[in-house]
Amino acid sequence: MMQDFVLHHGWALCILIQCVNGAIRWRRLQPRIAQNPELRDGYRQLMRSWLIYANLPWLVMGAGILSGEVPSTMHYGNPRNGPFVIAFYLTVVAEWIAFVNWIFFHGGAEAVVKYSGLIDFPGDRPWAVKAWTLFGLAAGVLGLSVMIIANIQVP
Repeated sequence: MMQDFVLHHGWALCILIQCVNGAIRWRRLQPRIAQNPELRDGYRQLMRSWLIYANLPWLVMGAGILSGEVPSTMHYGNPRNGPFVIAFYLTVVAEWIAFVNWIFFHGGAEAVVKYSGLIDFPGDRPWAVKAWTLFGLAAGVLGLSVMIIANIQVP
């Protein structure tokens, strides 16, 4: 029963978790905002953006499952399981590209340092944020490559 719920509604659970995580992060940021009220609007904008982008892949996943095109969340483990699964992975890759572009070319690394506490990167220098971004991107590309090569089949 619980397994069926997770297999069919895991995407909604992920959205709920992201929203709860956002609320917790926002609450934890309040002391920083109280110390520097001029940063409030920047924190608010970054939090909104984070919540939107963090939930886009789960919305794509939900669309595939609710439309009946993808039987369960397990089918998203193999990028060969149809157009909705491909759209899910393309959404993730597009977000990687947008994030790397923002970090490297649009002041994102400096924003992460200025608005500390929203995204937890070790270090307080833009070059450290850029280094960790590259590390995270490499790990994501490696993980996606393994999923493509493994060609895991769902029974």
